[in-house]
Order: sequence, then C-alpha cells, then structure tokens
Amino acid sequence: MSIQKTLNSQLEQAKTAQTKIQTVLNEQFEKAGVEVRKILKDLGVNVEGDAPITLKDALVEIKQNNHSLRELVTNIDIATYDVRNRFSWNAHMLSALAELKAIKAVEQAVESAKPKVAAYKEQVEGTVNPYIEQANGYTQKVMSQVNEYRSQVETAVAPYREKVNAQLEQLTAQASSLKEQVNSKLGR
Repeated sequence: MSIQKTLNSQLEQAKTAQTKIQTVLNEQFEKAGVEVRKILKDLGVNVEGDAPITLKDALVEIKQNNHSLRELVTNIDIATYDVRNRFSWNAHMLSALAELKAIKAVEQAVESAKPKVAAYKEQVEGTVNPYIEQANGYTQKVMSQVNEYRSQVETAVAPYREKVNAQLEQLTAQASSLKEQVNSKLGR
C-alpha cells in the first residue's frame, strides 16, 4: 500500500512539474509569436487579424515590399535589431547569474569546509605538539652539552694559549731586535 502511495505522490509531482513546464513553454511560444509577427510586419507582411500566415504568402509579401536585396537585408537588420539585442542582453545576464551562483556555491563550500579544516588542524597539532616539545627538550639538552664541552675545551686550551702567546711575544721581540740589527749594519 505504501508503494502505491509513493508512486501516486511521484505521479502527482510529475504532473505538477509538467503543468509548470507547459505553462512556461506556452508563455515563451506566445512571446516568440509576438516577436515573429513584429519582424514580419517590419519586413512588409500584413499580420493584421488572427488569421494564420502561411510561409508562401509571407515570402510573396516580403518580395513585393522589398524591391532589392540591399533593401531586404537592411529591413531584416532593422526588424531583428531589438530581438538580437534582447538575446545578447539575456545571454550576458544569464552568464552573470551563473557566475554569481558559482561564486556563492564556492563560498558555501569554503564555509562548510572551515570546521573540518579546523578539526584537522587541531588533530594535527595534538599529534605533532608532543614531538615538537620533545624536540625542543632535546635541543636544550644538546645546547647545554655543547656549552659544557666548549667550556671544558676553553679550560683545557687556556694554558697552551698562554704559552703560545708568550712564545709569540718573545719571537716578535726577537724579530724586532734582529730587524734593528740588520738595519744598523746596513746603515739604515
């Protein structure tokens, strides 16, 4: 019984949609008919009254009222000018509307993704932060060991540095005295 109700409701929805589509199509056909009658009138066809116009009669009247190809082309251009501009305008507006809808869809997607991204960020931070803290602890430990080894090296090297500096001073003094001796012997 519930399957039949579902089918009936779907059938009603389909009928409603069909009615709406038919209404829209009828309106569009009426608008197109008005436009075609206006174009035919601008081309010289008698469209007064509700009598149907045959293609043959329309072509005969167009030929009678447009004596040259140039006149026909000019009249076609004039007759279709409004329609062409309206189509161009509608196309631009539809593309702008589509662009706006696309932008809105992207914005909604971004907004809906923000909580997920925030959750992933928290999850990653929760996973990574202990390792970062551990690495910082190792870095501090290594730096303290490096400083300790540096001070030990400085302490061990200090006596040798003093000896080297003392010997360097002696050698510098000896070099200066030798230089003076050489200069005095050379007469400078």
